[in-house]
Amino acid sequence: MMQLKIEKSKFKEYSLDKISEALQSGLSNNYKEVEVSIVDCPNLRDWGCPSEGISGNQKIIDVGGEPYMHDPNLIGAEFDYEEISKMIGSEKSYALGAGSGAMSCLDGHCGELVINENLITDESKSIIARVGKNKECIAEKYTARKHGGLGNIFYTDGVKGKVIKIKIKGRSGEQGSLTQTMRKSLSDNLQIKDNEHIALAGVFRILNGKIRSHVQPDYKDIKHEYYDPEQMKCVKDFLQFYEPVGPELQGYCVLWTGDPTGGNLNLRESGEHTHFHSYTKENVAGHYHFDVTPEEIEYEGYFNTAGEVHRVNNIYKELTNKK
Repeated sequence: MMQLKIEKSKFKEYSLDKISEALQSGLSNNYKEVEVSIVDCPNLRDWGCPSEGISGNQKIIDVGGEPYMHDPNLIGAEFDYEEISKMIGSEKSYALGAGSGAMSCLDGHCGELVINENLITDESKSIIARVGKNKECIAEKYTARKHGGLGNIFYTDGVKGKVIKIKIKGRSGEQGSLTQTMRKSLSDNLQIKDNEHIALAGVFRILNGKIRSHVQPDYKDIKHEYYDPEQMKCVKDFLQFYEPVGPELQGYCVLWTGDPTGGNLNLRESGEHTHFHSYTKENVAGHYHFDVTPEEIEYEGYFNTAGEVHRVNNIYKELTNKK
């Protein structure tokens, strides 16, 4: 396994009231019917989660990055997120989020990993999505507590507490991504400045409507150069996209408005990471992009704040220092 180097920073604390007002206001600019409220978290086991709630000792981690996934010298890196949980004071936690699958657990295949693990009770509800021989999506159970070259995970004590509930019907605006709309709503309406950033994470359902998604294909099936080691990022499309996908999908999401250190941590560029699986159908899972049915789209979700971010193996900084 990788030798772990961890840096830490804190997010600013905003009250749930302020956050829910910011979301109500911002989401209403993009969606037709929006109801944001502060509620007691329902029992998330009713949604097939391995834990009742998403409160207590809330923190996120941002692990690795694109170079670990696509730089030929680094491909195959793996991280044990149970090990990481012990190093950041979250040993007994509910871990949810999005990452790449560990190839050693997948017979060398690549995959999109839905992380959904109770490290207290040892229950595993994680799902891996990968691309089949005919470019179809295959979704399977995944019990290993490690992911590939990148991951974004929310750790909590898994107890019930006050959370932000979001109910949305119909989209009126241009932005098809719920998570990006949430990020913009927070940035704009909390008037974030001086790196006083905020992070949210949680679970949401797509009750109606359809989305665009992707699953990373196996490396052997990508026939062209798509990664620029100088820029340390992908410059051409290489993913297997699926559209339309849904409804009846459940997403696990980690999002933040920016880097509380002002850029030193090299957090994931998109500011969010969301993977999903179907809660009614086989072989439907992957990375969530945006809805493709503005009239029909309908979301319901529960979110909580994270007080701190732990940056695990900032490969961008490491490679830049080598240059």
